[in-house]
Amino acid sequence: MIHLLRSELFRMRKRAQSWILIVIAFLLTGLFYGGFTIGAMVSSGQNAADLKEPLPFDQLTDFGLSIALGFFGGVLLVIIAAGMMGNEFSWNTLRPLVARATSRPALISAKLLTLLIYSVVFMLVVAALTALLSIVSSLIAGVDTAFSMSALADAFWFTIRTIVVSMPILTFAFFMATLTRSNAAAIAGALGLSFIEPTVFGLLGQISDTFKTIRKGGIEYNVSNVLVNGLDSRGEWISLGVVLLYTTLFVGLSYWIFLRRDVTSG
Repeated sequence: MIHLLRSELFRMRKRAQSWILIVIAFLLTGLFYGGFTIGAMVSSGQNAADLKEPLPFDQLTDFGLSIALGFFGGVLLVIIAAGMMGNEFSWNTLRPLVARATSRPALISAKLLTLLIYSVVFMLVVAALTALLSIVSSLIAGVDTAFSMSALADAFWFTIRTIVVSMPILTFAFFMATLTRSNAAAIAGALGLSFIEPTVFGLLGQISDTFKTIRKGGIEYNVSNVLVNGLDSRGEWISLGVVLLYTTLFVGLSYWIFLRRDVTSG
C-alpha cells in the first residue's frame, strides 16, 4: 500500500497537469482581482468605493476564496479526480498497474488517498496565492489591506470547509471514471451534477414545498450549508454528515465496480 501510494504521488508530482491547474486557478482569480483593481483606479466616487470593497483581506473569504476555491478550484479538481482512473483506461496502463499492485483494494486506495492529498495541497496553495492577490491588489488600489489574524483564521477555516465539501463531487467524478472508463464522461457527469442539481431543485421548489424538503437530502444544499454557515448549529453538523455520507457512497461504489472489473478487456 505504501509503495503504491508513493508511486501515485510521484506520478502526480511529475505530471505537468498537476501544476498547470494550480497556475490556471491563480490566473483566473487574478483576472477578477485585476479587473476590480483597475476599475477602482480609473473610477471615482461611489463606483470606485464599490470596486475597492472586495479587495481587502477581511473580504478574502467572501470574495477571493469563494471564486478561487468555491468555483474554479472545484471545477479544476474534478479534472484531476476523473483523470485518476480515467487516464489509466485511455492510456492502457491499468492492466500493468493491477499486475504490479499487491491487490486491487490497495491500488484504488492509493489513488483515492492521492486524490485527497492533492486536493488539500491544491486548495491550500491556491488559498495562499489568493491571499497574496488580495494584499497586492489592496496596496495598488490604495486601500487598507485590513490584514488581521481573525481574518486569516476565517480564511483558513473556509479553506478547510471547502476541502471537505468538495469530496462528494470529486469522489463522484472518480466513480464515474471507474464506471464509464472515460475521462470526458466523468468530468461531464460531475460538473453536470454540480450545476444541474441546484437549478432543477430551484425550479421544482417553485412548484411545491415538497421539493424544497427533498433538496435538503441532496448534495448541493448540504455543501452550501456547511460552506456558508460553518458548523455553528445542529443543522450544519447534519449537513456535514450528509456530505460525508455521499462521499462514502461514491467511494464504496468505486471499490465495488473496480474489484469486479475485468481489466483484461480494457
